[in-house]
Amino acid sequence: MSRLLESGEPYYLQIAGRLRGLVDGLPAGERLPSEPQLAKDFKVSRFTVSKAVEQLVKDGLIVRKQGSGTFVAEAPLRRQPGYLLSFTEAVEAAGHIATHKVLAFEPTEWSPGLPYSPDAALVLFDRLRLVDATAVARHRSVLTAELVKTIGLTPDVVSDPAFSLYSRFESHGLTVATANERLLARLASVEERQLLNLDAHAVVVAVSRQTFAHDGTPLDAVDATYDARHYSYEARLTRQPEAGNPKPKLERNDEFQTHEVDGHHGPRLGPWGDERAGG
Repeated sequence: MSRLLESGEPYYLQIAGRLRGLVDGLPAGERLPSEPQLAKDFKVSRFTVSKAVEQLVKDGLIVRKQGSGTFVAEAPLRRQPGYLLSFTEAVEAAGHIATHKVLAFEPTEWSPGLPYSPDAALVLFDRLRLVDATAVARHRSVLTAELVKTIGLTPDVVSDPAFSLYSRFESHGLTVATANERLLARLASVEERQLLNLDAHAVVVAVSRQTFAHDGTPLDAVDATYDARHYSYEARLTRQPEAGNPKPKLERNDEFQTHEVDGHHGPRLGPWGDERAGG
């Protein structure tokens, strides 16, 4: 280990940075040097090393196992905007196995925000999503009863652990062309903590996505909840397309609206008011 710098940055943050670099080059499950060994290598106190290690634990990069040591965590599910992948496709692209357990497959009521007519007959497809047999997300998809019939969805069909909704669409000539998506970080509910085996103060990433066919026909609307330790989101952002161009006009952030400049989509920001105070 190279020596720490007298740069004004706390030692524990410098160590955390070095450990991140180390973890990036190791496979999942690899054991890291012990905290006493790290303290010796960096010539700092055990407390400083422990504080650095805790940073990586919070980020989901490593896991502590009582009596065994500290190990590289499984790689999180990574999402790259611009590439519309299903959960199964994203997991398999990362070299893992995606499965699910059906929680409900039943008629449901229309609610505001859904991309369907209020008088449309709808079906709720609620399932627990697993990666390598570990529960990491819950997906609550709403589809029209007409579409469910068209693609032949039945309780027996969807009960297959390897079932993929997007693959089912494509096998019936329906291609998911576009999607509108919104992300929100929040505390997990009691039910989510039970399903995903989370602690009392766990944070989840709530993802709302509406997908559409080439002709604009809505295919499904899903409210998904991910264990934040197993989810990361990457985006390429640009301030202005070319030097000297005027600043892009910003539109009001309505539900699912994105701001687009020359094909680049930016994040939906806000609201800025204090909702607890009614602002």
